[in-house]
Amino acid sequence: MKEEKKSSYKDFFDAIILAGGESKRFGTDKCSFEIDGKTMLQRVAENFENPIIVTRTPRNCRIEIIDDGKGPIKALEIAIKKIEKDKVFVTGCDFPFIKRKVVEYICSKDYEITMPLLEYPQPLLGCYDTRFLKSNISRIVSLQDLIYLANNVYLIGTEEIKMIDSSLDSLRNINRLTDFYTKIKIFTKSKILLR
Repeated sequence: MKEEKKSSYKDFFDAIILAGGESKRFGTDKCSFEIDGKTMLQRVAENFENPIIVTRTPRNCRIEIIDDGKGPIKALEIAIKKIEKDKVFVTGCDFPFIKRKVVEYICSKDYEITMPLLEYPQPLLGCYDTRFLKSNISRIVSLQDLIYLANNVYLIGTEEIKMIDSSLDSLRNINRLTDFYTKIKIFTKSKILLR
């Protein structure tokens, strides 16, 4: 990875970027794949002050944790030990078009979980209450499971996110090369879930 650009942001939340997947559908290491001279990981990481990057491949980042490749839940369990702020934004390197203003908007909501809603909730574009995440991470097998454990969840519909990112490119998950040509065309309304 090329030398990392220092972010000029002051975050009111911590950020974890999961970068340890095998990229089987993509065909090559997608975190190292370049778009306009920057890797997908660089494009995501430069949206944050000090992102914690969990990877199985050394990537020469400021805060990097080497993972044994046992999946996103185990990666989060490792990374969560470094969290200091009340909220944490969790994403992957496969959202290279994410915009800082969308992340700030998601994390500005006062819920245990806030995440976009496409066909289904998007936990890898989610902001979590740190205490909630730390106390529940060992109880789940999928990030989706957190939704059922939370007392309050805000699922942000695409209609609401469109007010901040009119193209909805921040929500584009790149798992295959063909995903670069796919636009988000799902229109959902926001929902609040209370238990």
